[in-house]
Amino acid sequence: MFYLRTHSKTILPAFAILCFATAAPAQIVSLCNTGQTLATLAGCTGDLVTPNPPGGGPNRDGNWQLAYPYPSTLTTTHAPCLLRAFVRPWVDTPNASWLPDSVSTASEWTTPFDGENNLPVGTYVYRTTFQVPSVLPGGGVPTGVTINGQLASDNATFAIYLESPANTAECSLVTGQSFPVNLAGHGAGDFERWWDFSFTNSLPITPGAAAFLYFVVQNPLSGASPTGLRVEFFPTSTFF
Repeated sequence: MFYLRTHSKTILPAFAILCFATAAPAQIVSLCNTGQTLATLAGCTGDLVTPNPPGGGPNRDGNWQLAYPYPSTLTTTHAPCLLRAFVRPWVDTPNASWLPDSVSTASEWTTPFDGENNLPVGTYVYRTTFQVPSVLPGGGVPTGVTINGQLASDNATFAIYLESPANTAECSLVTGQSFPVNLAGHGAGDFERWWDFSFTNSLPITPGAAAFLYFVVQNPLSGASPTGLRVEFFPTSTFF
C-alpha cells in the first residue's frame, strides 16, 4: 500500500500537467468585429473603417460579407451555408435609432448599401471567416470552439450557423445559444442596445482549415425599414 501511494504521487502530477498542456485553449485572433479594416496575417487590425455618409458611399467592411442579391431566400435547414454569392457589406453612418458608434471603439455597424434607410423585407445573411489552427498551444488537436460576444441588429438575429471547413456545406446551427439573440420589445429594442451571445460548435471543427460564421438577420415581416448588424467578439472566444 505504501508503494502504491508513493507511486501515485510521483506519476499523477506529471500526468495532470500533460493533460492541461495538451488541452490549452487558443484565442481566435482572426475573428474580427464588424466595421474593421482588412485583417493582416497577424490577425484583426482593430482599426475602424470611416463610415459612409447618410445616403450611402464606397467604404466597406474589411472582414465580413453579405449574401447577394439581398434579401436572401432560405429554403432548407442549412440554407445560409449553401449561399455562394457574397459581397463586402458597407460601413454606413448608423440610423439615428440604432446603438450609436460612439458606445465602442471596437466595432461599427455593417449594412447593405444605404442600409440605414428603408430596405426590403426579408432575410439578410452576413458571414465572416476565421482560421482553425492545426494544433493548440499545448500540442493537442482542436475539436471545438467557444465564441462569446455581443451584438445589435435591425431587426432580430434569429440564427447563427458554423461551417467548418468553409465552402463544403458541412454546416450546423450553433449550440448553447437561444434564438433570436435579440428580442424587440423587451426593454430597449433589438437595435438600441447590446445583446450578449455565447455558443459552441454542434459538429467537430476541422483543424488547419478556414471556417465560416453566418449571422442571419430578419428585416421586419411587413414594410420596408432600415437593416444592419453590429458584432463584437470577446477575447474569451477560444478553440479547445
